[in-house]
Amino acid sequence: MVSLLLAAVLASVTSEPTNTHDYKTAYKESVAQQKPLMVVVGAEWCTACNVLKDTTIRPMVQTGELDSVSVAVVDRDAEPELCEQLCKGEKMLPQIIVFTQNAEGKWERQKLMGYQPKQPVRKLVKRAIDKRRG
Repeated sequence: MVSLLLAAVLASVTSEPTNTHDYKTAYKESVAQQKPLMVVVGAEWCTACNVLKDTTIRPMVQTGELDSVSVAVVDRDAEPELCEQLCKGEKMLPQIIVFTQNAEGKWERQKLMGYQPKQPVRKLVKRAIDKRRG
């Protein structure tokens, strides 16, 4: 009974926040809905990544604070080539990268590295939305 409860608790800690997508789906949504793409890069074994997802990303998704961006969660171990492209060789985890299409259709990127509380993420998203609007 205790091991079953522990397994359920561990599963909830490492599960992805609701309303997040794999990279391909989030990218398509971003383009179709003309909104910035926010990618959270982490790994299952990374404590800071799990804390970021549980205390920052998940609550922000649940309250609707991230409705203005398409959110993808990418696991560095599961998708190493994609992570290499997204992180441009930077190994530090977690990373939050926000891509915004400018008026000319070119993608611009901004990022935060390491664990982040809600306020820096809010500022990053706001900058991306403001940039999108011109």
